[in-house]
Amino acid sequence: MSTRVCHRVSRPLDADVSIPGSKSLTNRALVAAALADGPSILSGALLADDVERMTESLGALGVAIAVDRADARIEIGGCGDFPVEEADLYCGNSGTTLRFLTAACATAFGRYRLDGSARMRERPVGALVEALRGLGARIQFEG
Repeated sequence: MSTRVCHRVSRPLDADVSIPGSKSLTNRALVAAALADGPSILSGALLADDVERMTESLGALGVAIAVDRADARIEIGGCGDFPVEEADLYCGNSGTTLRFLTAACATAFGRYRLDGSARMRERPVGALVEALRGLGARIQFEG
């Protein structure tokens, strides 16, 4: 077992701390920015696999996306809707990508197929789909 020694400081600390972003918050912001009218910039984005699945999927939907990994910055050309009316979107193992895009695509005028890893296909989305169907979305499961 390791021991950690903490020393009491004798003066106030003055420091800048950079805390990594959250993949869930980054994906939420990406969808909101994509559906907004006009450009948005996300700074301090967490550039994890889930976020990569989201940026790839939004790009497939016709949203302009530019990722600057060095600065953890993403530029999104919001277009108020998805310009592409038919797309296959691969969500990998990203639950946030699958759920957020299921809801976002349900508001668009088009046919979209969302898929993921074998593990993702086992995860529950039935409650979300039923809620969206209750609002008038036409959603079907394959396989």
